[in-house]
Amino acid sequence: MHAIQQNLYLYQGINTEEKIQSLTGSLYNYLVMECVQVNQYVSLSKDTIDSLNILYRELVLHLRGLALENRTLQDDLEIIVQRHRAKLISALKHNSYNKNQDQLFIPCAEYSGSFQFHLLHLGDCLLKQPILDVGCGKKHQLLSYLEEKGFEELYGLDQYHSDEHRIFCGNWFDYHFLQSTWGSVIAHMSFSNHYRRSLINQDSDTVLYTMKYLEILDSLIVGGLFIYSPAVRTIEETLDRQRYSITYFPNLDDRNLDSVCIQRLC
Repeated sequence: MHAIQQNLYLYQGINTEEKIQSLTGSLYNYLVMECVQVNQYVSLSKDTIDSLNILYRELVLHLRGLALENRTLQDDLEIIVQRHRAKLISALKHNSYNKNQDQLFIPCAEYSGSFQFHLLHLGDCLLKQPILDVGCGKKHQLLSYLEEKGFEELYGLDQYHSDEHRIFCGNWFDYHFLQSTWGSVIAHMSFSNHYRRSLINQDSDTVLYTMKYLEILDSLIVGGLFIYSPAVRTIEETLDRQRYSITYFPNLDDRNLDSVCIQRLC
């Protein structure tokens, strides 16, 4: 409250649609970062993402209105902030996913592009384009690393908002993986990590993960690759070896932590 009041005059400069969208996106990303730092398995639905962006846009406009009217009264500001906070809590409570998740502190990190490249053994795989990084992170560091290596058709999917057209803001459940589209789909410590946790907990999202996993495989072109870590042996053991070849790359003694490269054969 104090920080907003001290800097309220800055909102007078938020005078174009581009600036409004930019600040809205930054505030939304900060919330997502806070949520993920508390629990990396937070999965926001499209409806929730849209609602949160609308709420932050409303907040920006309300604060700009106060600034333009030179209304810096504590009561006015407190009403806006309290209402905004209540709406945020409501939006997160009504999120379609993670209904039965615990509230443990499960932090995560955004790994460097070089680390991901080597852990996934991407140098041992003949990457085909276009490439989609599922759970690419706020800084999409693997995509930047691949770009330095000469790859051009690079795209990312994450819950963070990005001004880059190649980064899709959304949840993998809501994202439609079109058939025979991708040369390579990569997911480091993202989709398969969540899938494994769902299987271990036997929660209500397990069926959704299985369906989405198969949808990702169908989205590969012939010869295309689905590369991820950790392994999900439960689903991998059921795949038709006439259609898919599977290569495992050990990372530690625990083979469940292997990196996996699945190639569509036909």
